[in-house]
Amino acid sequence: MKTRGQFRTKVADGAVSFGLLQTVPNTVLSYIAALSGYDFIVLDSEHGTFYEPDYLPAMLATGTFDLTTIVRLRGQDPTSLGRCLDMGIDGIMVPNVTTAHQATELVKAMHFPPKGSRGYAGSIARSSGYGLELENYQRGAPEPFLSVMIESEEGVDNVEEIVRVEGLSAVVVGHYDLSASLGIPGDFSQPAYERALRRIEGAAATHRITLGSAPHPEYPVERLIARGHRLITLGVDTRLIREAMTAQIKAGNQAIAEGGARL
Repeated sequence: MKTRGQFRTKVADGAVSFGLLQTVPNTVLSYIAALSGYDFIVLDSEHGTFYEPDYLPAMLATGTFDLTTIVRLRGQDPTSLGRCLDMGIDGIMVPNVTTAHQATELVKAMHFPPKGSRGYAGSIARSSGYGLELENYQRGAPEPFLSVMIESEEGVDNVEEIVRVEGLSAVVVGHYDLSASLGIPGDFSQPAYERALRRIEGAAATHRITLGSAPHPEYPVERLIARGHRLITLGVDTRLIREAMTAQIKAGNQAIAEGGARL
């Protein structure tokens, strides 16, 4: 299977990677994301409409590009992690992780025994090349990329223990859910949100674990990068399409208003 070298090199070097959250299963959208130069795409099964049968078409559509494909799961079912890895998904993102115990169980689900609890599919798994690359599959190569989302007050309270879990690749800030958990939904100017974010940032920096997030009010891309965020999900497919369409209609209506429709 192809190794997503650019993304892994950037992560290892502490460089910034840019991604897209894809919420609508559409292979053309996935292909355009790859053409556009994103480092990674997140196929969203939590708030988006991706289901397991949608993952493989997206991977096939982007297979000739050095684009890392990450799945954001609906929840924390350990068996779903193994199925994603068997398909050849490059990475997993798990929402709302609140304790080190949860993170530990997720890491175990990414690895075969005796290191973990992942079931062995062997030659029926796409990630083994259907048996042609069985040795790499058995070794779990390349190392699975696992990111967990911190998006609650409880998660912030336990973040120092979470980032100590061996085998965790990254922590990602779920900014809106975090603000809601703090009782200030969508108000990112409040000191309580800043304190929570700084605590996550401090834990990630202390334990040298990659930190991710998305731009949001008060925290544009430049500020996030300056604060140590390295996995930056720049936008969402549906929002980008809506903004482009409404901007086009606005420009057309402006042309009419300025006399562009006169014969």
